[in-house]
Amino acid sequence: MWHPRSSAVPYFLILLTALAALSGFTAIPARADDILGDDVNEEESHDYNGMPKLRLSMETGYSQWMYNPDSVTDQYDKFLNTLESGWDFSAEAAWFPWPKGGIGANWIWFLSKAAGDQIQTDPKSDARHDIRERASFVYFGPTFLSRLQFGRFGLLVGGFGGGMLFVNDSWTDNGRSYVVKAKTYAAVANVGWDYSFYRLVSFGINARALLSNVKEYTFNGQKVVIKQPDDPHYWSNITLSRFELNAGIRFGL
Repeated sequence: MWHPRSSAVPYFLILLTALAALSGFTAIPARADDILGDDVNEEESHDYNGMPKLRLSMETGYSQWMYNPDSVTDQYDKFLNTLESGWDFSAEAAWFPWPKGGIGANWIWFLSKAAGDQIQTDPKSDARHDIRERASFVYFGPTFLSRLQFGRFGLLVGGFGGGMLFVNDSWTDNGRSYVVKAKTYAAVANVGWDYSFYRLVSFGINARALLSNVKEYTFNGQKVVIKQPDDPHYWSNITLSRFELNAGIRFGL
């Protein structure tokens, strides 16, 4: 059951702020070619050149969907809070043609479920609902990475990218089935720390933001376009943005 929200803040500003906050450490080097690995210090350059060129990453963790609709009851808000919290699973393959810079592809799957009985969803109605809901979002797209040595066995890795996000939100309400499907663009930014306990195997933790919204979708096969306010400084949308904290294994080749 989707509820659009109105906003007065340009969405691209939110995107740029998050990208700068999460992957801004890649600007630490004083020159652009430092990010690509053309270091002045030959010894340091040798250390980076000795790192694996290929990086395969698999991880999972907690994901928070930033979906907070207006005009719902406290009871339904608690149900949505459960639905907004879920697990994500992701995989990334990257190639580092430069000592400190790389490119790759990223796949992310977010899954959450919620169930509740006798829920009053509308404060203006006493109707009660038995709801079972499952939300599944799949993202894939290219990613651009930068890595920076952090201690003898540590490595900071930041990345950003953009790609496609596919949504499938299905639920039953008092036994009747509904499904919402949508596809839209999304931007992803992340920063993480890897600890190498073997030369080609590392354990890592990673914080990630996925930023997206949707203005049209299909509801039980019928296209729905969210009506926009007359004021050009406001618009209505359904946010699909998430913040995630993950842990996983990285393999270097």
